[in-house]
Amino acid sequence: MSGSTVRAAVGPQVAALTMVRSLMGGALERKGLEQTVDQARGGVREGLHYVSKWARGADLRTEIVPIVCALGRTAVAGLSITQDGDPAAVTDWLDVQARTVREQPVSLTVEHPADAVVVDVAAVFADELHHSGEADPAALDARDQRAAELVVAWARPGAAVRDHVELLLCGGWFASVTLAHAFRFDGARMQEYVESHARALILAGRR
Repeated sequence: MSGSTVRAAVGPQVAALTMVRSLMGGALERKGLEQTVDQARGGVREGLHYVSKWARGADLRTEIVPIVCALGRTAVAGLSITQDGDPAAVTDWLDVQARTVREQPVSLTVEHPADAVVVDVAAVFADELHHSGEADPAALDARDQRAAELVVAWARPGAAVRDHVELLLCGGWFASVTLAHAFRFDGARMQEYVESHARALILAGRR
């Protein structure tokens, strides 16, 4: 993999971990997403405001989708820890979660929730757990494309101001909650996991 390719892949992954880092406090305290965002203070509040402002003008396929995919993979990593590395258990959990999300009555305060597509994207990447050995680049590309198609199909034309922000928040929240469960709500361990991964990615991007 060339240096430029690595750097292109690193950016969305670091952005995804930054979203998790911003939202993990609320997840660890077992709050909801809206409460976490509303009660954010200091640098976290400023960071979320910046992300929301950026996302409104970002391109869906080239900028938003890669971050949503990285968040999906992060959620799967958390689920794999929780399920003791059992791919079938991860897939079964996501199947149940997908049904639960779809069966919930639509909230009057949420016009177009992204929860369903966030779970679907994670399910695409959970398929990677079922394949041992060296990763097949063609299969990885196919999963990325399938996840991208799910997100693009979900987003409404002309609704970027709302949908782009919601995709990142819902994706970040899902990843944060799965990691919080994976680390049994131990904030120090979760923070070390997130920050060590971010450091490794940044170093890889500089090479």
